[in-house]
Order: sequence, then structure tokens, then C-alpha cells
Amino acid sequence: MAVIIEVLNKQLKVIERHRFSQARIGLGRAYDNELILYNKHICAHHAELIQSEDGQWQLRDLNSLNGSFLTGKRVNDEPVPLASGQLCWLGEQAIRLYDEHYPVTATQPFSPIEQGLQRFGHPALIVLFALLLLAAELFGLWLQSADNRQDRWTHGLANLPLMLVGIALWPALLGVWAKLNQHEARFLPQLGITFAALLLIEVWQAAMALLNFNLDGATAVVWLSELGQVLLVVLLLSANFYLALQLPTSKKLAIAALLGVIINLQGVAMNLLQHDERALLPEYDSSLLPLSFYLREPLSHDEFLQQHTGLFQRSAQIAEKPLKD
Repeated sequence: MAVIIEVLNKQLKVIERHRFSQARIGLGRAYDNELILYNKHICAHHAELIQSEDGQWQLRDLNSLNGSFLTGKRVNDEPVPLASGQLCWLGEQAIRLYDEHYPVTATQPFSPIEQGLQRFGHPALIVLFALLLLAAELFGLWLQSADNRQDRWTHGLANLPLMLVGIALWPALLGVWAKLNQHEARFLPQLGITFAALLLIEVWQAAMALLNFNLDGATAVVWLSELGQVLLVVLLLSANFYLALQLPTSKKLAIAALLGVIINLQGVAMNLLQHDERALLPEYDSSLLPLSFYLREPLSHDEFLQQHTGLFQRSAQIAEKPLKD
């Protein structure tokens, strides 16, 4: 009866799979072994697998330096029976044995979500998302540089390539993590997803800024803006983790939601720490846009005076009241 041997890494992920039909299989670093293992802590002839007359596979250690272990117990020169699917260690090297009749897991159908996310890796889409993201950044730079100062434009334009490189680091880290866990890197789909999500965030922030400007800084718009940004960050991380992590979907979504909330709370905390009400220096107010972005009909001079006459009267009444100790 044939035996299938899986060679595993330290995370117990399969890195090699071999099938043998002979009754004896030598294990070690020497080149005359049937299964050659490359771990430096394994002896030249470390152990052997022997098939008994009744077809039972057994493990026997060949007086190795670092030993062979089965269910936590060291194996000596007496053969120890192995069950199909059982894990054993040769020094620090893990292997797993199966007989040829061991049942395999059910075939998994293609995931429509995964196939959809893979389409973001098309080079034309990545270039399109990158150009749109640059256009959004240039538009924001134009809004913040109302005085058209040359130094602001030069500094802002110089930072755009650095911004794209910084964005690309996140998909690269996800790809490295996936490779370390014996999974496909999928760098291009991750890059396309990241560009698309950041573009959505830019569009959302622009839409909320326009709405905030036209509603005169309504508090509800501020909360809606923050909530939408949290949801978009969670969506980005969910898509990233769906391709990079080998975990159940529910766990991927939970990790993405937790990180998304933490990232946005950290941004709010930094804004609060940096805000100093005692500072009298002028600050740029991003809620103020050019008048052409105001969608409602602006008040005329006379209408403005009529609506705000009472404001001066109330101010005068408050000023006449004596101050309380």
C-alpha cells in the first residue's frame, strides 16, 4: 500500500508532497535517502518508515542527534506504529503521513467574490485608478492653495509620487505576509483594490465637504462623513484580507472592522491632540469652498440684514445685563 508524505514548514503549511510505493523509506539529509530533507538539524540518516506485513506503517529513529518525536514522545530504535494523517517531528522538521485511501476534503467551488476582486489587478484598471486618485489630490491641492503660491504647488506636486509609493507599500506588505504563509501574493489585485478604495474615500470626502458647505456646517454632515469613512476603510481592509489571509470569512470581516475603527479613532485622537484653542494663528478652514460650489441661491445684502437685525439687538441686551459674581 502506497504512502503519501507531506513536508511541512514551522507554521505546519505543506511545502512538499511525495508518494512512495516501497516498503521502506529512508529520511534524512543524505542523498541516498528516499526522502531528502534539507533542515540542518536533521542527520544524514535520521529515521526510516517501515511497512509491516499487515500494511501498517511504522517510524523508527536511527540514533539521530536531535531525535524523532510522535505525539510529544521521543521515538527510539523500536518501530512505532503510525496512523494515517498523523503528524511526527524529525528534530525541528514536521512531516505528516497519509495512506492512499485517506479521504480528501470536498472540492471547493470558485468564489465569485474572490474572482471579482482578482479583476482589480488588471494593469489598465490600476493605471486608471492611480490617475483618478492623482486628479483628486490635485483638486484638493488647488482648493487649499487659493492664493496660488508657487511654493505650495511645488511642494504638493513633489509629494504626489511619494504618496503613490507609500500607498503601494500596503499591498506589498500583504503580499509578503501571504507568501510567508504559503499563499499567493496577489500584489496587483491588492494594489488595484487599494487605489480604488482610496479613490472612493477621496470622492466621499469631497461630496461631504460640498454638502457641509451648502448646509452651513450641519453637525449631521460631520457624523455622516466620519461614518462613511469608517465603512469605506473597513471595506478596503475586508477586500485586502479576503485575498491575503487564510481564515474564515467571518474572522476576516471581524479583523477588518476592528482595525478600521481603530484607524479612524486614532485619526480623531490626533486631531484632538493637535487642536489648541489658545492658538491665535490663522488656520485654513477646509469647509469653506469657492462660491461657485454653493448650490443654493445666496442671500442678497438686504435679506441678510433683515434676518440678522435681531442678532445685534440680542447682543446689546446681553451687554446691558450686570455680570454675576
